[in-house]
Amino acid sequence: MDDNSKIDVKIKKPIKDKKKSSSKTKKVRKNRRQRRLKDEIKHNLIPIHTVATEQDLAELSLKNITIDKLPLLSISDPAIRHLEIKPGAVIKIKRKNEIIGDIYYYRKVISDE
Repeated sequence: MDDNSKIDVKIKKPIKDKKKSSSKTKKVRKNRRQRRLKDEIKHNLIPIHTVATEQDLAELSLKNITIDKLPLLSISDPAIRHLEIKPGAVIKIKRKNEIIGDIYYYRKVISDE
């Protein structure tokens, strides 16, 4: 019977080692998630999001559109996470239309608070 108890002890040690390796996989998964947040989402149904230039803002002012009148876009929106911008910035969204061509929309970025 003493021999069987020794065998049980040897079997239990590898099980503990597997638990340690599972914590390593959790860290790897977390790192993958963080990388995905910084990557740009490329899909044919998601329009192209870029930061508006000074020239774009000048065109808006010619049309009597102020930044305060623009629709709002959350900073946590997955389409703009890769841009690393601050609240108050203006985003230029390019949507493709088969009949008219490219259409541009502008949004003001706000914080989640």
